Amino acid sequence: MTIADIIHGKPRLECKYGENGYQTPAALYSGDTGDELALDRFEVVQGAAPSYNNLCDLDRLLQTSTHIAAGFDVNYTSVPLAGVACKHGNPCGAAVGDDRARVVQKALEGDLRAVFGGLILLNFEVDEEIAEVLMTHKMGEGTRRLLDGVIAPGFTAGAMEMLRRKGDKCRLLANPALAGMDRDSLDGARRFRYVRGGFLAQPNYTFVPDLVGGEIEKVGESSESQVRDMILAWAIGSTSNSNTVTLVREGMLIGNGVGQQDRVGGCKLAVMRATGAGHSTEAAVAYSDSFFPFVDGPSELSGAGVAAILATSGSVRDQEVKDYCRAEGVTLYLYPDSEGRGFFGH
Repeated sequence: MTIADIIHGKPRLECKYGENGYQTPAALYSGDTGDELALDRFEVVQGAAPSYNNLCDLDRLLQTSTHIAAGFDVNYTSVPLAGVACKHGNPCGAAVGDDRARVVQKALEGDLRAVFGGLILLNFEVDEEIAEVLMTHKMGEGTRRLLDGVIAPGFTAGAMEMLRRKGDKCRLLANPALAGMDRDSLDGARRFRYVRGGFLAQPNYTFVPDLVGGEIEKVGESSESQVRDMILAWAIGSTSNSNTVTLVREGMLIGNGVGQQDRVGGCKLAVMRATGAGHSTEAAVAYSDSFFPFVDGPSELSGAGVAAILATSGSVRDQEVKDYCRAEGVTLYLYPDSEGRGFFGH
């Protein structure tokens, strides 16, 4: 994709307005790339047309979900059932597993407050059972969850009726390609960003760590379940606005500390969001989207009961961090920052 493709894209969907009501007109344009996961390939099967903000969140959901698929495909040659919830551009809930209903429950439970009015993307069909979970799980008797949208490979007629919201405010978007995501589903096109007077351009986010068969520096040894949690935490954290520290426990996002100017602040925020949402951080796994410049970050995580950390190496204090984790009994997996730093969304 070239700059010309971006500038001369064909209008596909008109939005009521942009991020704010005064930002009109706004629309989705397509470069006709042939990508099955391109935003214009998602069919609105029920509800109002997606808003500008909905489409921004959908783009982020695709980044996170394709990274989940790629991470598990690279490490285990199979992709689990997965659900990712997004609010204001960052994942607020995510889960993987082999039970559809439980995956949805855990994705919602990641942060029941944040998911209110958000979007959720699933890599499996939504039927009546899943629609019931989406609407009522952890809700009071007689109340329904308000979602702005549900994205899935498909919907049954019964599920669509159950998910209908007054004013058509719950958009249902279908794309069968979501069911087949794997390592080849990552967006490999060159990425552009408008800046005043021009554009920035860079390769897309295509690094995938091989924690099972790759050359990973290790302090201690993680169990397979911890490695799987590391993969999920990496996929979420590396597609969230940096600096990010992400906490995952038992296949479920419990705390996402995004957008912090210092790394220890990301650790504190991740723990705060997890405990504020009612989760225990004991035996959780943490991912940091870059190296720890000081021991204070791992200290915050260890103090919260975190058992294993995935991060990058490259700090002048790497040895201090490794020594600290070894002394505290915290497993630490590292790969070079120059190869796999997870900065995203500046």
